[in-house]
Amino acid sequence: TMTSIFIPLLLGLFVALNSVAAFTCPPTKCLATGTATTLYAKKQKNKKLKSKTGGGGFGSKSTAETSTKPVSADKNSLEIQWDRFASITNLEIGPLGSPEDEDYEHFIVTDVFVRVGPSDVDDGSDKAVTGWYRTGKAVAAGDDADIFAALTLQKGLIFWTAVHMWPQLAAKGKAAAKQLQLGFMPPSMYMADETDQALDEEEGKEVLIPQRADVKGVSVKEIGFRPDFNPPGFTYKRREGAAMKKKKSALEEIEEAS
Repeated sequence: TMTSIFIPLLLGLFVALNSVAAFTCPPTKCLATGTATTLYAKKQKNKKLKSKTGGGGFGSKSTAETSTKPVSADKNSLEIQWDRFASITNLEIGPLGSPEDEDYEHFIVTDVFVRVGPSDVDDGSDKAVTGWYRTGKAVAAGDDADIFAALTLQKGLIFWTAVHMWPQLAAKGKAAAKQLQLGFMPPSMYMADETDQALDEEEGKEVLIPQRADVKGVSVKEIGFRPDFNPPGFTYKRREGAAMKKKKSALEEIEEAS
């Protein structure tokens, strides 16, 4: 019947729209829904994860692909890690399907924040200098994905990016650089833009300080970072643009079929 045909098409359109919305809805207007994956997603069972590696950015190659050294804090590293984030997640905030599926690929995404924390000066105050600024999203992939390892290895890069994104952090000067703190929350579809302010005091209470992780054996091929918006002078979105084109093509096919 017409109803039996229309309902699957409508459901397909809904899924596709949600998929596209993950990273394309108006900045700061995107909020996570009840279907958002929790920070500690169920791991894949008894299956070897396919390696998904990002490009090296403008054809360059990383000299420490399997090293446990921290990711460098510079423009080239941001290109590489952004590339890897898009490649691992395909712009989703959690794995699609079931861990029992043959093509299931496990990964964990988290929202990341940066602030200038309390001063090292013992003045009896533990109040942070600034509030938390929403900076982007980080990902860890693999059967034993450890989001804390991803944050530990990319901490310097995230700080470097945050200072370029948020003048409010840079305005505190070089002396405040050692006071920068990294925070995280479970993944959401909320994304910041340049006009945002720091989280207010109540919102800031939800941000957690990540524990330092053992990064021995962690491959930088299986972690990534994506800022919520391009820092000034930075416009690298090659792989992400290709992924979005693929998603939009799928949506158009559903619309045409309906």
